[in-house]
Amino acid sequence: MSQKKITEFEKYTNELKEIVSPSHVTTDPYEIEAATGDLSILPKYHYKFKEEHIATHIVRPNNTDQFSAVMKLCKDYMLPVTVRAAGTSCYSASTPTKGGVVIDVRRMNKVLEIDSEKMTVKCQAGISWLKLIQALRAKGLAPKCYPTSYKSSCLSGFVVTSGAAGIGQIKFGSIYDALNAVTLVKPDGSVSRIQKNSGGEITLADITGSFGIFGGISEVELNVTTLKTSMELVGYGFHTMEQASEFYRLLKSNSIDKPFYLSLSDKKFEGFSHVTIPSRPFFVYAVFYDDPEVTAKALAFSKESADKLGGLEIDKWYLEEKWRDVADVELNLGRLCNNPIFQEYWISDEKLEAFYEEYAPKVKDDKYRNAMYIMGGSNGKSRIKLFGLSDIEKSLEFFGIKANLHKMAQWSYKNGEGIYSCGVVNTFYYHLFNQEKVQHMQKLNNSVDPDDRVNSYRIIKTKMRLWRIKLLFIVAQTLFRWA
Repeated sequence: MSQKKITEFEKYTNELKEIVSPSHVTTDPYEIEAATGDLSILPKYHYKFKEEHIATHIVRPNNTDQFSAVMKLCKDYMLPVTVRAAGTSCYSASTPTKGGVVIDVRRMNKVLEIDSEKMTVKCQAGISWLKLIQALRAKGLAPKCYPTSYKSSCLSGFVVTSGAAGIGQIKFGSIYDALNAVTLVKPDGSVSRIQKNSGGEITLADITGSFGIFGGISEVELNVTTLKTSMELVGYGFHTMEQASEFYRLLKSNSIDKPFYLSLSDKKFEGFSHVTIPSRPFFVYAVFYDDPEVTAKALAFSKESADKLGGLEIDKWYLEEKWRDVADVELNLGRLCNNPIFQEYWISDEKLEAFYEEYAPKVKDDKYRNAMYIMGGSNGKSRIKLFGLSDIEKSLEFFGIKANLHKMAQWSYKNGEGIYSCGVVNTFYYHLFNQEKVQHMQKLNNSVDPDDRVNSYRIIKTKMRLWRIKLLFIVAQTLFRWA
């Protein structure tokens, strides 16, 4: 490294330490490695071993002013920036793609104001969902929706993704519906407060689903709800996907009391995630959370509907175990292999059977360990997550599974549906199938970040060459089936 580069590096580092205390600025390679990936396997077999993708600094600001000053300094030095929180995404949403600086917002974890009359909460965007839930509970309040990963994830990560499936979305709507405003730190360091009625160039709808390409969120204002007094759990096993899907839709559309949480899973998923499993191939699980008279009506409706479809009621203790472990079940599958492979799809409720009919023959033919579960979301849609349990060292099986998941993504888009999560990994699907969204986001990004420095290679630009991906999957699946 030349003397000029060393001097510039040291100068930048010293200036950072004038903004943020030195203990919260690090250039240690071990800390950088730990804080530049997420739950995806992409950093493990691709980015982590390429020097140009490894960050040089981790910075942890404490408030909006520090965040803004750090972002402006990065602009002055023309350094790439990756904004991250807890890193619980599974698609390299918080992985650097150009090196540079990682701004970790987890120190920005304070509740700023709870207004019990207006039913709102203002907080810093790096707060964990668990901490926010506990702070609201002390006031008799609760978030309207939050992710199943609430024990470990942060507020800002859920805001910049769609936040459309998880806990509370069927009953109260997506994270967008709950949002009042966000404070956005733009790539040049300027700060904007964006509300639902702001009328600015970038809207709240653009922020949710942007994966941070317009900058970093420092503060959030949410509408909240009151704590309820009754929680009831129901679960029924079914012989066929058709029966399970029909019951799932009946619960989701029930006007008496919409589920607080709703899932449909196959027996394999239950077996991988829990000690014991339901006896039938498909399992629908629901949580109702309201006042006692409302949940009582929901229970009666559930039983009546399940009986008509031949559903087998599941023991209460198993249902309680599922709710207790709802934040951990996806991670439990990771114990069964070195690299669980998965993809998430965003599918209309009426197409659940069609999706399964396309998927089931593929896993039957290839005979790899697999699992599926469906989580209820907002606006008549559901998040379907498909798992393949393998090991990257078994390269033919690994890429054969990836090829199957890729085919299901193609099927989803061709049938008017799509994928649920983006990040670096899935961006190329937007370029294949959703050019209108890409062009809209590119236009906005050219305005706020013309140098494309912040959270790059998400949505507006893909790092993976499409022809290489297609060729890889075709060859891998052919070889896997011959092996």
